[in-house]
Amino acid sequence: MISHHPSETTLLAYAAGTLPEALAIVAATHIGGCRVCRHGLNALEAAGGVLLDSLRPATLADNAFDRLLARTNEPVPALPPALNAGLPPPLDRVPLGRWWPIGIGARWRPMQAEGAAWGGLILVQPGRALPRHGHDGLELTCVLKGAFSDASGLYRPGDLSEPEEDHDQPPVAAAGEPCLCVIASEGMRLRGLLGWGQRMFGV
Repeated sequence: MISHHPSETTLLAYAAGTLPEALAIVAATHIGGCRVCRHGLNALEAAGGVLLDSLRPATLADNAFDRLLARTNEPVPALPPALNAGLPPPLDRVPLGRWWPIGIGARWRPMQAEGAAWGGLILVQPGRALPRHGHDGLELTCVLKGAFSDASGLYRPGDLSEPEEDHDQPPVAAAGEPCLCVIASEGMRLRGLLGWGQRMFGV
């Protein structure tokens, strides 16, 4: 059962299409498996439709109708091919890079996404912790397999983490099986030795 959801602000940004692509992919992964958030998203989209209906009509160009008819003859864009068997939508069609080690018991696989945020998959072995880090902007993490815990609680498959504060107590993969997550961030400040390396190399 899913217990952790995106904030209302993040869900509204997703409905409005203003989230950077990597963050939107993480949000969509959660929403696809969460009935509560799908219901909330439908309500937000309906409210947006009401607001559009209340706007004053705009004057159209003289050839607007002809251009609309011309577009009806354009071919429908093909659905991107499935690239990642075993991952839920939309991750199954997102280009992913190779796996990279990021410390003892943890690996990282970046995703290709446009915009001001980066993202990817992270796989952490049971009992292993992620590095301590802070945030410069929004960070979203959706659990795909396994579980992890941090200062705010335990996160199981389908749960979405949206931390409001820095990770002074780093997330730790729960016992039993490796924890696989999809994560996206607008900016991360690593602490300790990794933070020194991050500052030295400007990443």
